[in-house]
Amino acid sequence: MLVDGELRLRAFRPADADTALAWYQDPFVLRMSEGPGAEPFDSDRVARMYATLGRIGELYMIEVREGDHWRTIGDATLGRNTLPIVIGASEYRGKGIGGRVLDLLIARARELGWPCLQVRHIYPYNEASRRLFLSRGFTPAESEADQRGTPSGRYRLEL
Repeated sequence: MLVDGELRLRAFRPADADTALAWYQDPFVLRMSEGPGAEPFDSDRVARMYATLGRIGELYMIEVREGDHWRTIGDATLGRNTLPIVIGASEYRGKGIGGRVLDLLIARARELGWPCLQVRHIYPYNEASRRLFLSRGFTPAESEADQRGTPSGRYRLEL
């Protein structure tokens, strides 16, 4: 578990997929994370996504303390070539949580001795994600296209 005060990243549990289903049906989340025209996920697709993310990296659920309990508000994966962060609960977007999550993931990558981190598929219209990664020292790398051919950026951080 990675902790920053009233924020923590805890290991994914299979039951978390039920909580996340609503996030991956939200048009805003889909556009920012999957690209324009992305179709809402069903429970099978959420389960497959989490299985894949769990194989390629450390999969976490983002939680915030609300009074005397922890509320799951998003997910994040620390992978060598991917670093997706999703704040699924809309009331927590734009409050600096993504930066705190990214700081925890960068610290974990350094602890693991990784030489660098890369993030893929930051769409040109996703200004918040672009600013987030740039603010933590990531630099633009080559551009690429997603599986539908939509242009997106790649960013890299030397550790």
